Amino acid sequence: MERKTRRTIISIAQHQSTIDFDEAELSPPFIFPEYQKELLFSRFASEAIDIAIVAGIYLIFVGVTYLQMPEPGIDKRIGGIYVAGLLVLIGVYFLLFMLSTSQTPGMKMKRLAAVTREGFPLDPRSACMRGFGYFISIVPLMLGFFWALIDPEHLTWADKVSGTFLKKI
Repeated sequence: MERKTRRTIISIAQHQSTIDFDEAELSPPFIFPEYQKELLFSRFASEAIDIAIVAGIYLIFVGVTYLQMPEPGIDKRIGGIYVAGLLVLIGVYFLLFMLSTSQTPGMKMKRLAAVTREGFPLDPRSACMRGFGYFISIVPLMLGFFWALIDPEHLTWADKVSGTFLKKI
């Protein structure tokens, strides 16, 4: 007895439209501006200013909470909580400033602004993506910020995730 198979064969040519690659070949790929390398010092200086602002405010919080402890003392658990709190605060700081003005105070002092690939100020979606990029840059001990030193385009992880970059103003 011969067994009949129940396979349906679908021809891809019938159901898939042809893809026109001519337009993609003619349009140049987006390349971040060459001056990103020149902005490395200003970028790191602005990030250091911003982190110093957040750390200064956070030190006040740590001091007040330390004085309120029934038995003052910092063990590994409490120290870990304080460090995690600082990293979250830094991420929220960058996110809120990106959403509001596309500039942090450190960026403003160094005359930098985050812009989209087209050179426009960040829209809310780009700002949120850049804020998310800051979180993933901060979590592995700020490695995402130092990535700009070895990246060929000199962009941080926040730049890459959001498709934005810093521009001198």
